[in-house]
Amino acid sequence: MSTLRQPIFGPGRFRPLAAAPAVYGLSGGADPLVAGFGWIVSNLDDNGADVYFEVESAMTLNSVNIDVAFSPNSTATAGFAEVLCQGAVSRGAVPTFNNTGGHAYLTLPASSNFGAAVGYNPNGLTINYNHPAQDRIYSVILKTYVPSDGSASATYRQFLANSSLSLSAGDYLAFHMDHVGVPGNAEMHVVLQYSLS
Repeated sequence: MSTLRQPIFGPGRFRPLAAAPAVYGLSGGADPLVAGFGWIVSNLDDNGADVYFEVESAMTLNSVNIDVAFSPNSTATAGFAEVLCQGAVSRGAVPTFNNTGGHAYLTLPASSNFGAAVGYNPNGLTINYNHPAQDRIYSVILKTYVPSDGSASATYRQFLANSSLSLSAGDYLAFHMDHVGVPGNAEMHVVLQYSLS
């Protein structure tokens, strides 16, 4: 055999590796479960909507994987578009909403574990902020510029949180999308990886 073509397996050579065990199941416990859903809001035009569902079994929410996307459905005028995408836990009750300006915001209590947000604004800029909200698990803003021909203006984000969040039966998971700017459609796909308590 030529010295340029040596077998890679054999004495003194590489050996095949054994398959690595899965991360879950090493402790002998049950493997986590996975559930997912998706929703789309068509014709967003300076308004918003929400989707929520009840948690029916006590669990630990190990991770949340969310993919959101926006695409314009009108190019009548060029301009910016932005979509606020959020997820939250409503503890022991159906979530509440605030439809100010037609945006259908999730209403969340202020966290008792953090103080009020304080602005530092030595330049006299216009700033807006809100309180640290309890049990908000996801918040992303999609932003894009839509030219008059609509080219290259779709946008998306992918988000992963390893939350290890305890949920009780009777809690609710709620998801929100609202919009300003050039009209369009937005989608959110959510994969929940969890272990029952």
